[in-house]
Amino acid sequence: MEYFGDTTKLTKILSNPRLRTKTFGRDRANRIGQRLSDFEEASTLDDISRLPPARLHPLHGDRENQFAVDVCPNWRMIFEGYNRYDELTTKTSKAVTIVILEIEDYH
Repeated sequence: MEYFGDTTKLTKILSNPRLRTKTFGRDRANRIGQRLSDFEEASTLDDISRLPPARLHPLHGDRENQFAVDVCPNWRMIFEGYNRYDELTTKTSKAVTIVILEIEDYH
């Protein structure tokens, strides 16, 4: 599965382990790297575990049509899924590309 950052800056941070560490700290950067590896190995969002440590889950309210995976306690990687036609989808079996919107503590 392909993944991209929502902004050029986020894409650069995600693709460079050194920048990830500088931005998020060593522990969070390592866990972000693990989630990115999970995405690379998956063919669709259905392949991502709904159980810890990843714990894929849909979001609600003002984050409708978005998903999140756990990075570490309280920190989540928030993203949208797109199908093979680059259309926004909430069906995990159809999502083959994701756009990572942010990595934050939204609690």
